[in-house]
Amino acid sequence: MKVAFYTLGCKVNQYESDLMMKSFVDKGYEICDFKEKADIYVVNSCSVTNLSTRKTRQYLSRAKKKGGIVVLAGCYAQEIEKNEKLENVDIIIGNQEKNCVVETIEEYIKKRENKTLYKVTEIGTLKRYIQEDKLNKGREIRESIKIEDGCNNFCSYCIIPYVRGRVRSRNIEDIVTEVNSLVKSGVGEVVLVGIEIASYGKDLENSSISMIDVIEEVAKVDGLKRIRLGSIEPRILTDENIKRLAKVKKLCPHFHISVQSLDNDVLKRMNRKYTREDIFNIVDNIRKEFYNPAFTCDIIVGFPGETDEEFKNTIEGVKRVDFYEVHAFKYSKRKWTVAAKMENQVDGNVSQLRSEELISFANELKNKYMINMIGKREKILIESYSDGYAHGYTSNYVMVKIKTDEDLIGKEIEATLNKVDKDVMIGII
Repeated sequence: MKVAFYTLGCKVNQYESDLMMKSFVDKGYEICDFKEKADIYVVNSCSVTNLSTRKTRQYLSRAKKKGGIVVLAGCYAQEIEKNEKLENVDIIIGNQEKNCVVETIEEYIKKRENKTLYKVTEIGTLKRYIQEDKLNKGREIRESIKIEDGCNNFCSYCIIPYVRGRVRSRNIEDIVTEVNSLVKSGVGEVVLVGIEIASYGKDLENSSISMIDVIEEVAKVDGLKRIRLGSIEPRILTDENIKRLAKVKKLCPHFHISVQSLDNDVLKRMNRKYTREDIFNIVDNIRKEFYNPAFTCDIIVGFPGETDEEFKNTIEGVKRVDFYEVHAFKYSKRKWTVAAKMENQVDGNVSQLRSEELISFANELKNKYMINMIGKREKILIESYSDGYAHGYTSNYVMVKIKTDEDLIGKEIEATLNKVDKDVMIGII
């Protein structure tokens, strides 16, 4: 039987899709493209924004029109009540049920009842990290590795603690074992991801263990070329931790900091536990310890009550940090959250204009960052080859393409960055 996947949202979702695919392959199923005719369609959903849930429903509808069994998995599934009607879906499984997706589908096929099969654990009841399988083979040169699940922060705009539960940390030995297997299969770079990796270890008996310990242990894996971090909360980036990180030579100097806003009043309403000054201090300290680091971030515009002055402060803060890349999101109401009930909701047209302004400004900063790299000789880990060019990334996450006939995939080579071509740099060996 053929199984097709469509994954929305974060790198954690992609990792979990990879695990589900492996479980199907291990049972003799064939994985095919979502555009193809399949017997089973799995939509691994996201519910961070209204847009992501709308896209989820669109892909469920597309799958149903093709025929076959349609499975809704993941965060949006966690929002659905047991007796709630949902069109175009045969099976609904939550985030924890992804671990037994094959068994659940086979149960559905065996019973063949004319109703939706609903299997969703109350995620808030889970106290420990549970993952029965591991990836043993990489699909790409750069692969994500999940190190934790859940979040305890309860930011006023965020539904994630309700659909992912509390922080649950994965055993370090399991993480290292998985990285070892992936490296042996040809993976050169791993990205450590989770719902809130800065909180790694907070649920463990030995509360002194942190994300930094995971990074240091993973760095010991023979043959691994690079470690990259997923999105991180600023509070983990203390002066002491920055110095520890700088000693890990395999760690990429690329920091995706979960900023959300650079106005202190907005941050307070968001229930974020830092100030714009904290962000500036962190960035300055990282620049002292790392060579030419790249900073990327997420920014929410149009948060309830955001004034023109507060938005201006965020723009000025983005300029002060000199981000390499900014992911701009328009605020959207999410059920169960405090912000959804706040007064002074910002008009959608205003949010759209602010988003466009932020994106335009961020593009200027990105172009400036790449122009400043012209003439530098950098190491590039080659990930793919097409149209006569090898494609890869520098350690600080600048995409480079190199004209070559050599098979360089999986190799880390040195090249001189010659010029900027839109969002890509041209390199010469």
